[in-house]
Amino acid sequence: MARSMSTSLLDDLNGLISDESAQIEYKHELAISAFTNDVARLMTDQGISQSELARRLGVSRARVSQLMRHKSSPTLHTMVEVANALGCDVSPGLAPRESRAELDVVEGDRERASVRSA
Repeated sequence: MARSMSTSLLDDLNGLISDESAQIEYKHELAISAFTNDVARLMTDQGISQSELARRLGVSRARVSQLMRHKSSPTLHTMVEVANALGCDVSPGLAPRESRAELDVVEGDRERASVRSA
């Protein structure tokens, strides 16, 4: 029974993702998730708290918390501000659908993390 339920769930998910608007929403959420994961990793690596990041950005700690908990969708402008506060750059890119779309967060000359989706 568990196998048929998971197969059914997988079929449902594949059906949702095959819908173009669902694909766009999925890719949007994937990019935001990757960005916030990168921010969390960089904050840990640099020993920066949410309060410190908020101070650097000139926003409330609650605003940073909302961003980190995916309670709001950051604009590209916000992403650039956050990256700048962490000493990084955001490097969005486009690629043909046959390739893999990318959104990279770079620290100095090193790539720190990427989102790649088919």
